[in-house]
Amino acid sequence: MTLLEKLKKGLINGFNAASDITSEYTKIGRIKIDILGIKKEIEEKMLELGGRIYDKAINSDTFNFKDEQSVIDIIDQIKKLENELKKCEEDINRINKMDETSFEKKNK
Repeated sequence: MTLLEKLKKGLINGFNAASDITSEYTKIGRIKIDILGIKKEIEEKMLELGGRIYDKAINSDTFNFKDEQSVIDIIDQIKKLENELKKCEEDINRINKMDETSFEKKNK
């Protein structure tokens, strides 16, 4: 193999590695944007939940939130959002681990 062929092969391998890494960072960036959106939704639901509980507590002598379907619905929505958040964080960790192993394999 000539020096020119070795140089060409090295440049192609470098370009491919850079392209792969850029693609993975793009995926991570998109997931992080999703995480921010989910956290904002959770915050809004928490505020709504607090408002509803406050209103019910002020307007009744005895208040059992387990009897209030609207409160239960909001709690369920928060749980779903927290599960989505957990999945997004797991996706980021999986991508990061893939990056490390795939980059090591390509450089060997």
